[in-house]
Amino acid sequence: MPSDARTSATPKDSPFSRSDRPLITYVYAESDNARENLKFFLAKGLHGAADFVFVFNGETNASRLVPQLPHVRTVTRPNTCFDMGAIGEVLQEGDLWRNYKRFITMNASVRGPFLPMWSSACWSEVFLAMVTDTTKLAGMTVNCLPRPHVQSMVLATDDVGMATLLNASLATSASPADFFGAENEPVGFSACYNYWASAVHAEIGASALIVNAGFKLDALLTLLHAEAGVDEYCRANPGLDDVLHDKSYFGANVHPYETVFVKANRDIDPSLMRSMTSWHLRMNTSSFDTCGSQ
Repeated sequence: MPSDARTSATPKDSPFSRSDRPLITYVYAESDNARENLKFFLAKGLHGAADFVFVFNGETNASRLVPQLPHVRTVTRPNTCFDMGAIGEVLQEGDLWRNYKRFITMNASVRGPFLPMWSSACWSEVFLAMVTDTTKLAGMTVNCLPRPHVQSMVLATDDVGMATLLNASLATSASPADFFGAENEPVGFSACYNYWASAVHAEIGASALIVNAGFKLDALLTLLHAEAGVDEYCRANPGLDDVLHDKSYFGANVHPYETVFVKANRDIDPSLMRSMTSWHLRMNTSSFDTCGSQ
């Protein structure tokens, strides 16, 4: 797994060996939309209170956009395994994940963070605060079909949850057949996925791995918190599919302030997307202000 020369070294006193900081892994594959999302994230999401690994899958020069900072690393690799497999490969290389206790994994299909001007919250802590002794996987939204799962564009977990998601011996233990994969196909972060459907199957199964281990799921979506939990949410909204499509949130759209990030590659309310992007880029703020610089 090649890394850019400027960041390939990981000395003992580097941020990449400090377990008190979260590790944020950002996966990128080239497209016009992904590039705009990356630029926005670098301007508004990068901060000094976490370590960052930017994973560039396939042919791209976008790694040049990433600033050279001691707590930021870039990895270049072939465009294989889809996001779930790429994340697992990077985290397991040299047992990188074992240096950390808190994690966020995300991809360049989302734009953000978006927080209202009155909020002083650090976006990464908004997600990580949902991870508790009883809840080990959290994100933006929950999809109930084909079975309840946290959608993988942004995921937060801790070392207990990550150990479960990376455990190859558990990878087929939460894998019933569904629209996307067969029974006993691997799920979670431990395998390389060769097809889009198998990667979706792995995303769905990641939540099942966490639930089978005795833990709960959570997400920022307001509607979810109108119910007692994920199972109750899905029972109360039978047939509710992915809310991250245009007009799929009971005739409306999920606002960026509701989920901090917004799915940006589905042409959801493009006028609002353009406006929110422009307004936030013009605001003289960054996550270095709200999260910290070191």
